[in-house]
Amino acid sequence: MKKTIYLFVLCIFLFLGCKKSDNKSDSESDPSGLRMEIKGISGWGDGVNISIDQNKTEIKYPKDGLSEAKKDKVYKTSEATLKQLSSYINTYKLMDAKINECARCADGLDYVITIKSEGRENTITIAAYRTDGKYTDLLDFINKM
Repeated sequence: MKKTIYLFVLCIFLFLGCKKSDNKSDSESDPSGLRMEIKGISGWGDGVNISIDQNKTEIKYPKDGLSEAKKDKVYKTSEATLKQLSSYINTYKLMDAKINECARCADGLDYVITIKSEGRENTITIAAYRTDGKYTDLLDFINKM
């Protein structure tokens, strides 16, 4: 009888001691961390999708059969990449910017960039192939990924 009681109490402790996973990454549960999502959208279809946070960088290419078959990539985000992204955010004041370009409206390519940092979020749309020289370094950075 004592063994049954001890076994029952042990089962209760084990059951209460287990934490259910909520399947959120560290960056999603940490509102102060930097997270950036970049989606290439054109007048003729979707482009590359890039997701960057402190832990990983994920690059997904469209599976439309029209573009050359590139393999999706996932790798650890470097400290240099995070510093560079933070620099762009501060230089161009992207957390407060209201940029809504539409190159895709004329069969061009736009990058829809969503930035989440320190509990704030902002989405901007920048034409990928600008002729005025604005955001050149940021666009080069995106294109090299």
